[in-house]
Amino acid sequence: MSKILLIEPDRHLLSAMQDVLLQDGHECLCHVSPDTALTDLARHSADLVVTELRQRSMDALSIIERVTNTYGLPVIVISAAGSSTEESMMLRLGADDYLAKPFSMRVFGARVAAALRSSAPDLRDTDDVTLIQRGPLRLDRLRHEARWGGEEVALTATEFNVLWTIAQRPGQVLSRANILDLAYGGDVFVTDRSIDSQIKRIWRKLRDVAPNFTAIETLYGLGYRFSDSPEDVAA
Repeated sequence: MSKILLIEPDRHLLSAMQDVLLQDGHECLCHVSPDTALTDLARHSADLVVTELRQRSMDALSIIERVTNTYGLPVIVISAAGSSTEESMMLRLGADDYLAKPFSMRVFGARVAAALRSSAPDLRDTDDVTLIQRGPLRLDRLRHEARWGGEEVALTATEFNVLWTIAQRPGQVLSRANILDLAYGGDVFVTDRSIDSQIKRIWRKLRDVAPNFTAIETLYGLGYRFSDSPEDVAA
């Protein structure tokens, strides 16, 4: 499940795009104004931004720059112009895709899926790994056991899965949607808030045995990262 931020002044088209994304299992943040959209983005994480090029209150180029530079998110630009010159310009300026109006909802859904695939971190590898050692932190997947310098850290099964997921990929930023898919699987309904709560509990339990632990980083608006710095892990 991914979260998509939609910016489209045409409420009818906005509703149609939202319906397609919901059918594909995504969550949507829908806005007719880029001002409210960017305010919403500062409060909630997202995995992709889709924006109409011609906005009244804000230059779409400013939106692209803000989204790519501040949040590091992929952007799909939609436009009524359908100009090859405009398309090449948007791609050069940082957009990940350009979709000319009118477009079919099937094509729109496919373009969104492609943008999400191309921007996702490489989360492969790992089914055969049963032990992870990150400094004093040792995770044993077969035992569902976490230890810090030999001292057991009492984690629930879901807490262990979340910690395993991020510790397995040090240095990679994982969105809440990534963690949901990897730690819980696609058949369990869990909200973003549940991930935040799990991370807080994991942090608190690790701090109980390692008061200076700082290896789990929160990246505002993006997600979480397990530090690849030995100093952070060994704190």
